[in-house]
Amino acid sequence: MHQHPNNENQRIHFHNLDVLRFFAAFMVVVMHGYHAFLGWSGIPKLLRKFPNNSTYEANNLNGTGLFLKRLIDNFDLGVEFFFLISGFLITYLLLNERNLTGKIHLPKFYMRRLLRIWPLYFIVLAITPLLVMWSQSTHPHYLWNALFLNNYATIHFAQFEPGLAHLWSICIEEHFYLLWPVLLLMVPINKLPYLFGVLIGISICFKWYYFHYASNAEFHLKVNTLCRMDTLAIGGWIAWLIWKKPFSLNLPPWIRTIVYFVFILLFCLVDVHQKDYVLQVLFLRPLFTAFFVFILLNYLFNPNAWFNFKQKNTLHYLGKISFGIYMYHNLFFSLLYQKIIWPFNIDAFWWFWFVYIGLVLLISIVSFELLEKPILKWKDRFAIVQTRR
Repeated sequence: MHQHPNNENQRIHFHNLDVLRFFAAFMVVVMHGYHAFLGWSGIPKLLRKFPNNSTYEANNLNGTGLFLKRLIDNFDLGVEFFFLISGFLITYLLLNERNLTGKIHLPKFYMRRLLRIWPLYFIVLAITPLLVMWSQSTHPHYLWNALFLNNYATIHFAQFEPGLAHLWSICIEEHFYLLWPVLLLMVPINKLPYLFGVLIGISICFKWYYFHYASNAEFHLKVNTLCRMDTLAIGGWIAWLIWKKPFSLNLPPWIRTIVYFVFILLFCLVDVHQKDYVLQVLFLRPLFTAFFVFILLNYLFNPNAWFNFKQKNTLHYLGKISFGIYMYHNLFFSLLYQKIIWPFNIDAFWWFWFVYIGLVLLISIVSFELLEKPILKWKDRFAIVQTRR
C-alpha cells in the first residue's frame, strides 16, 4: 500500500514497487542472456531441429526451440514495464510536489535525476573501451551515447550499439525526464488527462507513419522516443488517477485468476514483435501494457494480492539494485566467454546461467553498496517530496 501525504513530513512509499522493478529488469537480463548463449555456444541439442548442427538459425530450431525463442523474445516487455513504472512514480512524486509547494522545483528535479542516472551511466561508458580492447570487440559510438542518443544512433546506423544496446531505453527515459516536469508544471492539474491523451495519440501517429514510410521502420518502432513515449504517458495517467482519488483494489480471486491466466496465455503464444500489419504495430504492445497496469495496480493497491510480501526480503533488495543489474548485464558477454566459459570448458546451458547471473548480481551488489548508496544520500538532499526506501 501507499501513503498519500497531506504535509511535508510524510513520506511516500509504494510497498513492493522494488520487487516489480527487479522482475522488469530480470526479464531483459534473461532475454539477452538466452540470445548470447545461443549466439556464442550454439543451440542446445534439446532445441535443435537438426541434431548434428548447433548453428544458431531460426530454421534449426525445433518446435520446443521456436516456442522458447518466442517466449523469451517477449521478455523484452520488461522494458515496457519499466517505462510504465517510471511514468507512474515520477508523475506521482511531481504531482505531490506541486500540491505541497505550488510549483515544481526544476533544478532540484534535474539534480535528483542526474545523481540517480548519470554516475552509473557514465561509469558504464568509461569502462566500455577497456572491455572492448580486452575482448577485441567492436567499439560503440561513444559520443552518441554520451549525449544520451543511443536510441537514435541505433536508428541512424541501423544496428544496436555493441555492448551498449540496452542503453536505448535509458536514453528514452532521460528524454522523458527532461520534458516531463516542464509539461506537468505548465498544464493545470485537472487538464493533465488531456496532455496524457495527446501524447499517447502522437505516439500512435508516429508509429503509423514510420510503419508505412520509414526505410528502417523496425528500429524506429522499437527505440524511437516518439514511438515509445505512450507507455510513459500511460504511467503518468495512472499516477494522476491515484493521486486524485487514492483507493484500495480488492478484486475477487476469480477475476485476478482469469486476468493472469489470459496474460500468461497471450505472453506464451503471441509474438509481440509481429509487424506484418499496422494494427499489430499499434496495439500489440499496448495490449500487454494494459496487463502491466493491472499488475501494477493489483500489486501496489491490493492488500490481498498474491505474493504481496508484508516484510522486506531479498526481492526488495534486488529491486534496489535493479538499475545496476540492468546497466551491467549486457557488457560482459565477450569477456565472459573468452576469459571464463571457454578456458574452463563451461559450455553447459545451466552452467552458463549460473555464471552469468552470478556475475551480474555480484557486480551490481558491489556497485550499489560502494557507489550508488553514497550518491543516493546526496540525491535525497534535493528531494522536496520525501520517499521511504
